[in-house]
Amino acid sequence: MFHPIEAVHWLQTWLNRVPVKALDEDQFWSLFESAGRPLTAAPESLRAAVRPDVLIVITTYRRPESCGRVLTALRRAIDRLQPPAAIHVLVLNDRSDSDYAATRDLARGLFGGDLTWLDARARLGKPGLWKIFQVSFLAARALQPRHALYLQDDLEFTDTLLVDTFAHVRATLSDALRRVIYLFSTEADPSRGRWIRFTRVNTGGGLRLTQWFDLQAFFVDGAFFELLSYRMVPVHPNRWRRRPSISSGVGRQLTIRLRGRGHVYQVFPPLVFHGAEKSEMNPAARAREPLDNRGLKP
Repeated sequence: MFHPIEAVHWLQTWLNRVPVKALDEDQFWSLFESAGRPLTAAPESLRAAVRPDVLIVITTYRRPESCGRVLTALRRAIDRLQPPAAIHVLVLNDRSDSDYAATRDLARGLFGGDLTWLDARARLGKPGLWKIFQVSFLAARALQPRHALYLQDDLEFTDTLLVDTFAHVRATLSDALRRVIYLFSTEADPSRGRWIRFTRVNTGGGLRLTQWFDLQAFFVDGAFFELLSYRMVPVHPNRWRRRPSISSGVGRQLTIRLRGRGHVYQVFPPLVFHGAEKSEMNPAARAREPLDNRGLKP
């Protein structure tokens, strides 16, 4: 049954207006724990960190080995940057029955004090993905990064990921409204927009203006978080009561909230590749649309 709060959330999304009352940060930090200790506020690793050039957010669920491969590849990509950049890595691990101890140790060895690893205290899943993103937004507010890179835990990419991404950043500097560079693409991407109506424009240099993006891998600047007030619009549980196989709504929300306020570019051919792992969040949707772009590997 339709719930009136859904209409409120729909309007908040389209108008990019979130509740004006103070955000209860502790409510979201308390969803996670650090080193087995429940959080009551932002973890010390964030409060003590210097402002990074790039905050790298990795979301993971039930894929410790794949997550480890992403972390290892990320270390190589960071090491290719010249001049070196200040990096902080935030791993948000949703609760599962998988053992992440070895992956967590690997991450600490790779990134040392530039790592914040948080484990969800209970599974948040697809209905709670917006809460996971809210925590990443709170981390961004604490760190004030110049840029942020979001990566899922089942991607493949080369050592030049960050070098190539910053090349695209430089190529779009003349666009003062550029907020997002979407690093994932497939040959089947809709040419007239997803969640919005916009006919994409090839701008050259491996980029196209699309005005939509999804969550596999995307790069944003600090103004992205400011434009969104460092807040996610809550997604009502009724979204899945009627259609349990529908997506999390996070990519849709972010796309719509940026519409007419910030520009989104998509890299084609892509810089990240997806399809080797089965979907843990949307298996039915992936059966219909695999999002397997490994055929575009150079």
